[in-house]
Amino acid sequence: MSPHTYEEIQQLLQTNRQLETPFLILDGQLLRANARRFRAAFPNGQVCFAVKANNDPRVLQIFHEEGLHFDVASWGEIQTLANLGVPASNMVFSAPTKLPRDIARAYKFGIHRFAFDTRIELDKLASLAPGSNVIGRVTVDNDGSHWPLERKFGIEPGQELDLFLYANQLGLNPYGLTFHVGSQNKDPHAWVRALERLHPIWLALEENGIHLSIINTGGGFPAHFNEPVPEMEEIAAAILPALERLFGQKAGLIVEPGRGLVGDAGIMAATVINRARRGDSDWLYLDVGAFHGLIEGMDFFGFQYPVISERQGEPLVPFVLSGPTCDSADVIHHQAMLPSGIGYGDRVYVLTAGAYSNSLEKYNGMGFPKTIVTGID
Repeated sequence: MSPHTYEEIQQLLQTNRQLETPFLILDGQLLRANARRFRAAFPNGQVCFAVKANNDPRVLQIFHEEGLHFDVASWGEIQTLANLGVPASNMVFSAPTKLPRDIARAYKFGIHRFAFDTRIELDKLASLAPGSNVIGRVTVDNDGSHWPLERKFGIEPGQELDLFLYANQLGLNPYGLTFHVGSQNKDPHAWVRALERLHPIWLALEENGIHLSIINTGGGFPAHFNEPVPEMEEIAAAILPALERLFGQKAGLIVEPGRGLVGDAGIMAATVINRARRGDSDWLYLDVGAFHGLIEGMDFFGFQYPVISERQGEPLVPFVLSGPTCDSADVIHHQAMLPSGIGYGDRVYVLTAGAYSNSLEKYNGMGFPKTIVTGID
């Protein structure tokens, strides 16, 4: 179910009238509400927003004001947060593979929590961030996710104990275990299976004198696209009892939502700049596309953004939606149901566009759409 109706979009536009498209609206009140819901769902956990999902400073400021911490992946993200007054103690450097210079800068700034999944990464951390708290990323199944992540990241099964013992030898502090169940995961029990996968590793480490402090359950919390998804409270209701059952009071909790915090808050306003009949399909060309904020609509990712038109009261028919670039891959939807009479000059709103909407810049010489963040005054 979409978080915004057409009427609600019009209300947001009344106080932030932007006539020329494309532009991205981020609903500040919904961002605050999502932050509060996450904190309420995980009352004894540390909620760290994954900055990579949306690095707009106004979004980060809202989350900072709401008491969230942050999952960072680069020195650039750290600098942005530092400029907003976020202390190093409120950041976790969760990227398993980091640029050496970013490790050194982060450590000098005061960040002392770093993820790893290889021996080389531990060597880098021992050299550039001596004595830091290290969190091992463990491979878990990504069943139930729209976009699996297990291929690129994670300690190979059976190597966890050796790597933590090696971290000890290097003078690092074994601090915790982390995992990621895959992006847009619709199965709350995916987190339970992951925790069950971590349990014997935790016990083996304890038997070898390594006592960890935290479990970081990563991201994967879904946003609302074109199919039902569990709410954050339902996922929390699966995670918390499993954590208690398996680890008792030994493990503190970190969660790292990205899309689940910002996805639903984003609305991309666009205008139809062309219409064509190609084979058996009707095509609409918009003034914004995959390379300007809607990359996840591409076939490679396959997220189906909900789309609303300003035209009302007409029968709906399927359209292929394309962006304005000369790249044939710039297609964001293959079956958007829109009014049959839609055409040149009509405006549409692409919903659930708040996550990963500022990941590329100036492809074909076109810059990012202007971002309007409501409810911050």
